[in-house]
Amino acid sequence: MSITDLERDLTGYVNDYVAGESEALLEGLSMVARPVNFRSLLTQITSDKTLLGDVASRSVWHPNGFAKIVLLSPPRYNLRLHIWRNVPGQRPGRENIHNHRWDFATTLLAGGYCHQEFRPAPSGEEYFAYTYRPAAGLGYSLDPLGIKALRCVFNAHLAQGSRYTISSDVLHRVVPDLSEPTASLVLQGPHLPSQVEVFATQEVGRFGSVQLAALSPDFLLGHMKEILALPMFA
Repeated sequence: MSITDLERDLTGYVNDYVAGESEALLEGLSMVARPVNFRSLLTQITSDKTLLGDVASRSVWHPNGFAKIVLLSPPRYNLRLHIWRNVPGQRPGRENIHNHRWDFATTLLAGGYCHQEFRPAPSGEEYFAYTYRPAAGLGYSLDPLGIKALRCVFNAHLAQGSRYTISSDVLHRVVPDLSEPTASLVLQGPHLPSQVEVFATQEVGRFGSVQLAALSPDFLLGHMKEILALPMFA
């Protein structure tokens, strides 16, 4: 399947989700994750320097400790590959608790992690709270909101093959198992008028605009080839 055909089909699933079909994001993601389709997508990207450069220009090492690789970025959605692993010079560790400006569906391609969800609770654990605001380019800023208490209401270890959808208002975090590389595929829906909050166990201060460095094409090429070498795609 060509990238053009894949983008067209994914747009249809995203439009169905916006129209009220609650499983459409997950169905679209499952279509992409079929070995023949996903192998074709990564092969087209890794064999075309222009495509690889485009993907690299919008992909970063995320402050939450993973490589965020934006494979496709049409107007209404993003298709992202997330990779957690021990990388020399990069910060591993636990994610801050957060929500998003969009609903998304995800499936675990390799490895595993603990998925946790939280709700405000007066008797919960206290965190430093911030409002997240996107900035120009690959940047963001955090504005402090003080101390807020949250309670963990869901905590499960998810393994390869797990799939789920999360709405924009759900506070969550991933705690990866770094004993082996972990990879997930994420289909991000259209932006919503949601306030994004971040909750950290340690104070991170007030930031101006923080600019993240794009990942290099060589970094992406190596990691995508490793994904293609997984038994499910080989």
